[in-house]
Amino acid sequence: MKKKILIVNNNMNIGGIQKSLVNLLTQIHTEYDITLLLLYKSGELMEDIPSGIEIREGNVFTRIMGMTHAQAKERGILTFVWRSFWTVVTRVLGTKTSFSFLSLMQKVKGEFDAAISFMQNDSDRIFYGGCNEFVLNAVKAKQKITFVHCDFKNYDGNNSYNKSIYKKFDKIAAVSKSVRMRFAEVMPDLADRTYTVYNCYDFDSIRILADAYETEYSEGKINLFSASRISKEKGIIRMIPILKSIKDKGIDFIWRIAGGGIQTDEAKRMIKELNLTDNIILLGELKNPYPYFKNSDILLVPSYAEAAPMVFYEAKALGLPVFSTDTTSAYEMIGNDGWVCENSDEMIEKALFDVLKDTPSLKVNGDNLNNEKARLEFIEIIG
Repeated sequence: MKKKILIVNNNMNIGGIQKSLVNLLTQIHTEYDITLLLLYKSGELMEDIPSGIEIREGNVFTRIMGMTHAQAKERGILTFVWRSFWTVVTRVLGTKTSFSFLSLMQKVKGEFDAAISFMQNDSDRIFYGGCNEFVLNAVKAKQKITFVHCDFKNYDGNNSYNKSIYKKFDKIAAVSKSVRMRFAEVMPDLADRTYTVYNCYDFDSIRILADAYETEYSEGKINLFSASRISKEKGIIRMIPILKSIKDKGIDFIWRIAGGGIQTDEAKRMIKELNLTDNIILLGELKNPYPYFKNSDILLVPSYAEAAPMVFYEAKALGLPVFSTDTTSAYEMIGNDGWVCENSDEMIEKALFDVLKDTPSLKVNGDNLNNEKARLEFIEIIG
């Protein structure tokens, strides 16, 4: 008989964690009896969930933990007020109060061999997360597991409350060796129950999707590409003046960015002020950005902090070299298929200029990528 597994996530909006979840489900859905509980059953990636998986949703009280502010407003005044109330509670009293209380307002029917929280909390004053508390308080299971998709040592969620939550889990799954080591630095007493479970990828689908439509390629220029939220931690804003300086030194480039976020308007303003409208193009959110991976010269990842970003291996699968700042798993995952530089504005400008002035022609072979290691790691942690 197949083991019964419950996986809890906030939603299926476009994002690295959600994409990783879809890929994991694709790899394991025939080996386990899987129930996927989404706090809010929505998002562009819903249609990518493999068939045969039971999908449940948070109830009328708990589904707000998986909603954005805008989604709550769309659901009506009562939902909007309910979420707004808990947002204020979180800002005043922290996630310990809000998520602990809300997670007691639903009991998941059935008993499972393993219950998995697939997403970590954010800062203790931000109403984002709650999957850990939900698994601990609302689910009956023989073992409870949580995933860490972040550099926990340098993460806003590295606080006393979240650390106390991790101590309640039977096992912790970190999405790279480097992520596991960082977590163990902060929580050495949990090192013996922290495992590496790499992200899964659907490399065959990525290669097919890369041919789904044609993208513009600017001949005679270096074509840079980023698939990223436009938010503080991703470093998009800091690259704009850096690239202005590189342009002034004689480098001709196009930087296309797929993604949106809270700093989008600021990015637009800076691009216009620095006269870079012909050089930096904001594409908005794309469900399928892979044709741009295939038709660019370098994937640019200028983040202040990253754990194990999926774009590293997605780029490898499509033969695209990566230029990244030195974040948790950059050296581990990029290897010889790109460049990793010191994480400061000064060194980014110097290193990127040195790469671009010689017109990069690094060859990347992603033919040997596969998910077998990640699948076996997951099977091992389930037991």
